[in-house]
Amino acid sequence: MKGKIINKPVVSIITPVYNASKFIPRLLECVKNQDIIACEHILVDDCSNDDSFTLLSEAALKNPNIKVIRLIKNSGPVVARNEAIKHATGKYLAFLDADDYWLPNKSSVQVEFMETTGAFMSFCDYRTISEDGLLVGRRLSGFNKINVSKHFMTRYIGCLTVMINLEKDPDFKFLNIDPSIRAEDFVTWSHFIKKNGPALRVPHDLARYTRVKNSRSSLNSKSALSIFFVYFKLEKTFIPKAVFYYICYIFFSLYKKSRYEPIFKSFMVDGEIAKFYLIKESR
Repeated sequence: MKGKIINKPVVSIITPVYNASKFIPRLLECVKNQDIIACEHILVDDCSNDDSFTLLSEAALKNPNIKVIRLIKNSGPVVARNEAIKHATGKYLAFLDADDYWLPNKSSVQVEFMETTGAFMSFCDYRTISEDGLLVGRRLSGFNKINVSKHFMTRYIGCLTVMINLEKDPDFKFLNIDPSIRAEDFVTWSHFIKKNGPALRVPHDLARYTRVKNSRSSLNSKSALSIFFVYFKLEKTFIPKAVFYYICYIFFSLYKKSRYEPIFKSFMVDGEIAKFYLIKESR
């Protein structure tokens, strides 16, 4: 991302953007500092009403490897991601929401892992950080291989950690389900794990998920109940299994919330890397 325009990117980084102007400088800097050059960054603005699109457009003028698309109406992250995927030219897809970030070696380490293992889908360890970037949680790691059953039980795979080999399945896209269910990532991973085999873990801590207050992913009673609908209706699981998976989901969700919440000072964990990525108070 630091040099001239690339002819054929190895990784296409997909980012949906909606009213994320305060995170965009960190987002762009994060991608710029990936230590693999052959990346393109495709950002889809979902009709933001802040200055997100302006900031992205200005960045694209300075960096030919940044592609900015704006939807004509607000359509949600599934539509935004799938629109970006239509324009992707890399061998691999990786997903980075505007309020999250990667450590500088994320792309190179994960690409090497994908090349070595021949995996269709991989994911890595990550930590949760506070919205102001000052606190960070414990490293969230899990199974080295996630099949459908483990996926249903744990919902462990974080979208910001996923990398997909597009050459192995050119039809990859996010499944379009009712947005109120807030499980499009989960259903998509489920579908393609069934189709292409287990997702493999990259055993490195490479990403940071930002805990944003009142975000779509915040767990509440409504979103929790919608997960049972996913198991029973969308995944067509028999009721006893659906109940079992749902209980496991609730247990792991509560465990992850209590165990991996951001409670440590960032400098204690990431040193200079954390300091570099802190959100400035001036914003």
